[in-house]
Amino acid sequence: MTPVGDVEPPASGELSAEVAATLARYGLDERARSALRAYSTHDSGETAHQKRVESLVDALMAADPGSSGRLHELRRFADLFASLPEADFSVDWLRELGDAWHALRRYGDAEDMPFRVARVLAAHGSGVLLLDNASLSALEVEIVGALSAAGMAVADLLAHATALHGAKTVIDAVSKGGQESQLPAWVTATLDDAGDGVVGLMMLRLHLGPGMLTLSHGQRDELWETALERVRGLLRDSDVLIRTELHGCAVLLPRLQTHAQVMLAANKVAHALKAPLAVGGAAMRAMVVLGAVWSPAHGRSAEELIRCVELAVEAAQREDKPVVLFDDRLLAVAKWEARIEKEFTAALENGHLSLHVQPQVDLASGRCIGGELLLRWTDSQGQAVPPFRIPEVAKRIGAAAQLTRWLVFATCHILADLRRVGVDVRLSANLMGRDVMDRELPLLVEQAVNFWRVPPKDLTFELTEGMMLDDPAVGAEVMRHLIDLGVSTSIDDFGIGYSSILYLRQLPLHELKIDCVFVGAMSHSKQDREIVASLVQLAHALGLKVVAEGVEDEDTFGMLRRMGCDRAQGYWISRAMPTTEFASWLQDWNRRQSLISTA
Repeated sequence: MTPVGDVEPPASGELSAEVAATLARYGLDERARSALRAYSTHDSGETAHQKRVESLVDALMAADPGSSGRLHELRRFADLFASLPEADFSVDWLRELGDAWHALRRYGDAEDMPFRVARVLAAHGSGVLLLDNASLSALEVEIVGALSAAGMAVADLLAHATALHGAKTVIDAVSKGGQESQLPAWVTATLDDAGDGVVGLMMLRLHLGPGMLTLSHGQRDELWETALERVRGLLRDSDVLIRTELHGCAVLLPRLQTHAQVMLAANKVAHALKAPLAVGGAAMRAMVVLGAVWSPAHGRSAEELIRCVELAVEAAQREDKPVVLFDDRLLAVAKWEARIEKEFTAALENGHLSLHVQPQVDLASGRCIGGELLLRWTDSQGQAVPPFRIPEVAKRIGAAAQLTRWLVFATCHILADLRRVGVDVRLSANLMGRDVMDRELPLLVEQAVNFWRVPPKDLTFELTEGMMLDDPAVGAEVMRHLIDLGVSTSIDDFGIGYSSILYLRQLPLHELKIDCVFVGAMSHSKQDREIVASLVQLAHALGLKVVAEGVEDEDTFGMLRRMGCDRAQGYWISRAMPTTEFASWLQDWNRRQSLISTA
């Protein structure tokens, strides 16, 4: 316990403002404190101190027989409280006493317990002074009064500390300048207090999916704060809520009987957050994801538990689930990711990353006119790393900018190699969300184009529509600079996210790629055929070219051609192939198309 709220403690031997004010309120002036010191001299020694401790413990046990389950914590608290006469309200003693009191509070001990202890200590002191005496001297009367007042003053300080730092505590480091997270320290302290008992840890995060694109930063902040208030209303007095990021927090659940309580709490919180929240006079839903873990099953240290709960909440966000409880599957994924992270930098530097190309065909002529470049990486164990994982790994280890530079230069290199063998095509490459927010990206592209001496018109950069842009205005500015260089821009996976139409309004684009979810179902779904036809019309009305992804059969190819779609790609045309094979494949495909057109 710090003597005064969140301020720095005073120097050793001094009293904080709060402590001084409390002592004055209880009449504990220098004369009264001298009386306490006189008592400590009179009732000194290890035996005398132990008798004080036993009297306090016996009284507490008698008042609450169930307290035997926390006897260790009770003895620690009683031992410190019994040192009151000698301690003279020192900062270190008050802090230790506060820590011991908070440990008992996690068991659910009543807030008035320190006042009961103060009365027992005063009664014990009277008994000691009256021993073998029929009456008390004037000094001894002062001692009894000072002992009683001092005990009540300390109890008052503890009660105030409980109000500031106890029930449903919110530890807020984020709003105070991004201090180092306090979560590890709190988890460590809670685990130490729990011993072999169960401790739960939940992590919540506002899921900034496409649906949040319509909200301003201020609205997101207000939505999160409102969600936090609802969460706090569900917690026990002993639970602690700790901010971990701007729109994220952790909840510590101390001293549980079973891990089922963690599961129950996680589902209870997730269910409560499904209901709309009142924000700015409107009802809004907070898209919150939650991960949960518990000790000792998922770890016996703060580092282990925090790592596991972060994996759980990331899985919830990735899988679009409101709650994910940590399990062995996530642990296996974590071990795999740790190994991949270690290998990534070497793979990038040693040429183990590569680009394959999936051909794109002009639907009107049937000829291949270009392709999309797709990342490929085989790890040290000979396993193919899923392409969508590669940017995630780069981002986690702080190598996203390095990956982007490699991608831009590699794309231009491939274009140059194809032009040298007489293949004049357009190639597209995918950008990460952070790339579009980087005002230096156009300069990087210009350097690569000039270095490899390729025409910018043959280069297209695709922005995945599901990506969340922190500031669409900045993204639009970066994309306009790319267009000024002569580069084309495209929006990928169109139609599967809430932000589709908004992106069309906000970003300068040349091309729209319809997601394979709709294209792949066209042959057996009238509804999907109508969706694709509508998207083609919409794009053309906006002056955009249309590429259909996921063409799996000849019927789909024909339907897209009749709809007026511009280009197509998919397994029916060809799977992605090494760039070294693309030139011969293109020549063979176009030769066959020429034969078909003249037949």
